[in-house]
Amino acid sequence: MRNIVAQIFKLADFSECAIAIEPLDFSKKKSIARSEESKVYNQMLSNLSTGMFREAILSCCRRFGVELIKVNPAFTTVIGMVNYMAKYGLNSGTAAALVIGRRALKLLEKIPKCLLRPEDVNKHYWSHWR
Repeated sequence: MRNIVAQIFKLADFSECAIAIEPLDFSKKKSIARSEESKVYNQMLSNLSTGMFREAILSCCRRFGVELIKVNPAFTTVIGMVNYMAKYGLNSGTAAALVIGRRALKLLEKIPKCLLRPEDVNKHYWSHWR
């Protein structure tokens, strides 16, 4: 995990830019899943090392003075698949990462007009993604 974080910091240092992440926390899901979900799902959740990754990123950001931007994780995969996956030929994870980067830059992610219902026109753009 530390090697991956080191590569991320080399890239951020070379590009002279901040690092954006989603502050994901699976601790509640892990505690619920132990009793209710299948064995395969439980193994997948227990193998997720998001906590270790988050701590390594935070530590390196503090040590080297790199800005860490935490963005809202809501609908990143959906927005990435609708707006960027087919357009740029990306997989769903890379498209979601593009959305995370755009959020860090404070750019809006509007739903395509062909998917917008007439009754939702005056609503806030976040409600469209539901």
